[in-house]
Amino acid sequence: MKRILFICTGNTCRSPMAEALLRERVGEDIEVKSAGLQASSMSILSEGTRKVLEERGIFPKHTVQELTEDLIDWADLMLTMTEAHKQSIIVFYPEVKEKVFTLKEFTYGKEVDDRDVADPYGGTLEQYHQVAHEIELCIEHLISKLKKD
Repeated sequence: MKRILFICTGNTCRSPMAEALLRERVGEDIEVKSAGLQASSMSILSEGTRKVLEERGIFPKHTVQELTEDLIDWADLMLTMTEAHKQSIIVFYPEVKEKVFTLKEFTYGKEVDDRDVADPYGGTLEQYHQVAHEIELCIEHLISKLKKD
């Protein structure tokens, strides 16, 4: 079974959104988790993320968590929301560079121009919808790619 870890900054918007959207599509076939590079256990899932997911019939029971060595060891594949997230992980954990990609890089290929998924934190609900749509497109490609492997 493949274990995928989505990573963003605070684990309140993008990575839990990606986690929930992938889990909804693959069920128990793939283990999915998310974490943040600067996550605080005092934080909660952003209201925009919650609303966007609930509109899709997904009701996540998300607990914010910081990226840890245990999570890094657990993951077969680590997908970050930005190139900066990816580079931060590689700086501190160079031994895992072979399993760390931006979500867009992994799904669309290394030639993709914009490797970042914009952070909707503090933005409008429409911005959350745009990010959700962008992540959904990536997840469609991700699922296709995983089926080929």
